[in-house]
Amino acid sequence: MKTFHLWSLIVILFSLLGCQQNSALSDDLNSKKDLEGFVEPEPSDWVKYTNPIKEYMYHRTQAVINNDINILWERYPELKENIDSKKGINVEKNEVESLNQGFNLVDANYNIESYERIKVNAINDNEVIVLVHGSIVYLTDDYEESGGEYLMKVFLKQNDNQWTVVKTDDYRLHEYKEWLQEKNK
Repeated sequence: MKTFHLWSLIVILFSLLGCQQNSALSDDLNSKKDLEGFVEPEPSDWVKYTNPIKEYMYHRTQAVINNDINILWERYPELKENIDSKKGINVEKNEVESLNQGFNLVDANYNIESYERIKVNAINDNEVIVLVHGSIVYLTDDYEESGGEYLMKVFLKQNDNQWTVVKTDDYRLHEYKEWLQEKNK
């Protein structure tokens, strides 16, 4: 009888061990995890994060093309607060000013995933940070192009089941180089 209970216990233990997640498999599944805790969103969540980012990029490019930061700030008033050019925080006004010096911009194209898919770091149920590695290209009135790659964190907050941009953090050149170096390790 003791032998039967011992074998039953062993079978139950092996069964339970089989139900545990394999750590090698778990590491493989998390291989898409970024150093800062960002992960690719589930396909079902992808739209809920990309749509507010695309809307933000639309207003951002319209502000630059029209040389009017208020186009962006009217939609996202939080972006006019806590501007820090050295850290890249809410620097859209700088972009509007610098890109309109000596250029007459007439159009823009952006792709929020031209370099890689977005990644998300959930702070809580109502706040997330989205890592966006994309491109913006502005067209001048003489059909020359200006712009290129960008890497930024976009802070989203959910109010009334709608996500909105409350802060942006553009990677500065040294931050981008550090990020790229860590990513390529």
